[in-house]
Amino acid sequence: MSTTQAGWLPADIEPPEKGTTMTTNTRAAEPGPSAYLAASLAPTPRNIASAAEAIAKITATGWEPLSGYPGSDVLWRVRCLLCGWEGDRFFSHLRRGRPVFRHPGCLPADQRAEKLAEITQRLKPSCTCVFAHPLTREDARQVLDALAEARRLGDGPGLLICLARLLGPCPAAAARSQAVQAAQTLES
Repeated sequence: MSTTQAGWLPADIEPPEKGTTMTTNTRAAEPGPSAYLAASLAPTPRNIASAAEAIAKITATGWEPLSGYPGSDVLWRVRCLLCGWEGDRFFSHLRRGRPVFRHPGCLPADQRAEKLAEITQRLKPSCTCVFAHPLTREDARQVLDALAEARRLGDGPGLLICLARLLGPCPAAAARSQAVQAAQTLES
């Protein structure tokens, strides 16, 4: 299989230029692998499980990813769901929960709990998306296996479909994360 300088992307898919990000709207219109996972991270079961967990955690604490998961200690482009601010944050800082100081210009601390409760109410234990996301260990394992096969064959569209199912926006991101974690332990 011929690959790009990112090492895991099929040759017909180039990683984004350094410093560019993709917004949620761009993900829907023109998705690329970097919309889900940074080009520096190969879509291995471990990286996918880490990304799924990160997406679930930041969503529950009022953040939305605007680019692919870059790793724990790398800046990640995110949007604050409390006020709409966009900027770069380290996941290692976001995963600690609800910091007292989110970013300049955010809602006052005394208004955040109510807004976070509204966000939490939108999260669901089941996927209501048109394109179903895996919520069981077996379903996640099937998607991870399909992802491995797409990588082996250099199947760019297949790779994108698998990444979207494993890491795309979903109200059941927490349940999906648990399924992906469980599927990864089957492989270990």
